[in-house]
Amino acid sequence: MARIGFLGTGEIASVMVRTIAADGHKITVSQRSEAVSAALAQAHPGLQRADNQAVLDNSDIVVLCLLADRAREVLSGLSFRPDQTVISVMARMSVAELAGLCAPATDICVAIPLPPMPLGGTPLAAFPDNARLREIFGPHAQIHPCRSEQDIAAHFAATGVLLPLLDQIDVAAGWLAGFTGDHAGAASYLAGLIGGYCELLTGKDAPGLSELRAGLGTEGGLNQTLSKALKDAGTHEALKDGLDGLRPGLGLPA
Repeated sequence: MARIGFLGTGEIASVMVRTIAADGHKITVSQRSEAVSAALAQAHPGLQRADNQAVLDNSDIVVLCLLADRAREVLSGLSFRPDQTVISVMARMSVAELAGLCAPATDICVAIPLPPMPLGGTPLAAFPDNARLREIFGPHAQIHPCRSEQDIAAHFAATGVLLPLLDQIDVAAGWLAGFTGDHAGAASYLAGLIGGYCELLTGKDAPGLSELRAGLGTEGGLNQTLSKALKDAGTHEALKDGLDGLRPGLGLPA
């Protein structure tokens, strides 16, 4: 089992801790957020809380769950070891910058954990591919190795579709609830529909996205009619424009 430390105790750190808490690792979290770290310690007996340097001193794998600007302030005052693995879940910080801040540690990767990770099977994009990341999180997530730093930045941007997708479910649930009077039930029904198709796309021997779309796109059918209405209203272009708007903040070329 590994000694794993978390710097930063926000939502993503909590997600990652909950994912691996039952695996027998020795986990230490920073006390920066007293309420969150205390809640984690109460929920997971054996989890330790410590100041930032003590987290590093007691860890062979260090997970950085800070905002990039805060990390630049915090990491420069800490001492890493050459034998440590550093996993950053921060957007807007390159591997090269991490290497400078975390020296003499050199085994460094960037990963994108998502809130549903404790449920198992969610994708975990990473660059570069990392053996310790696979060892710790591979049993719980589908590791998706990226080929370059630009690729991982683009994957960060792509996670931005989650709230817009949930917004669309909410709008459709509101419409359906206008008939049923049950918004929660409508949202659950729609989530089940969409989740079923997502399972098809990610399962063994999965069909391609184009194949699934073709199956739903019968000319004059309900799905094809609504899809065309949204496309004609500029929804597709708005999505692409919105993703393009994320490029500058992530260092992606225009």
